[in-house]
Amino acid sequence: MKNAQFIVSAIACAATAGIASAQIELATNGGFETGDTSGWADFSSGTQTFGVTSDANSGNWAGVFNNTDPGTAGTIKQANIGIGQVGVGEEVTISFAAKANLGPGGVLFAEFFSELSGGGTSAGGILGGAPLAVTDQWQTFNFTAITGSDVSGGVTLQFNGATGAFDGSTIEYFVDDVSITIVPTPAVASLLGMGGLVAMRRRR
Repeated sequence: MKNAQFIVSAIACAATAGIASAQIELATNGGFETGDTSGWADFSSGTQTFGVTSDANSGNWAGVFNNTDPGTAGTIKQANIGIGQVGVGEEVTISFAAKANLGPGGVLFAEFFSELSGGGTSAGGILGGAPLAVTDQWQTFNFTAITGSDVSGGVTLQFNGATGAFDGSTIEYFVDDVSITIVPTPAVASLLGMGGLVAMRRRR
């Protein structure tokens, strides 16, 4: 009986390790450790700027977006990532560190979308359903999202720093350690097969 329990325990540990190793990281340069903004798309305009700073949550660099234009949104994205890797109805794990210097009316959103190859989205919206509760100190945020009915254009994580429609409204936001991971369906199926083996050993 003890030998059977040992085998079951060993298989369970192997399955857990398999889940960790099967995870696929979709984000590119999520920690800005290239020392630049490669891998990111930005939609700065006017006096808005996007670059890197040594004021990082970890490592040497973080991303920083400065928006001093009233009544505008300054957006950076990990855009259309995971094409051919992300499946329909798949769970995506999203984590990142963020902080901000908020002027009157300034708010920061994190948004996640399932993209169509021809443009548009099949699902998505504001993570957490509200602006991020950021302060001027680094915090880590964690979310999960389920992909939509069509992910032919991959998925997109974006940060949207908006200002109020009046003079003096500003936002400077910082982002670091961005991670967007999935466990691909074949790996999940394989691990479920291991679970079946565990159940079989228990019945003996």
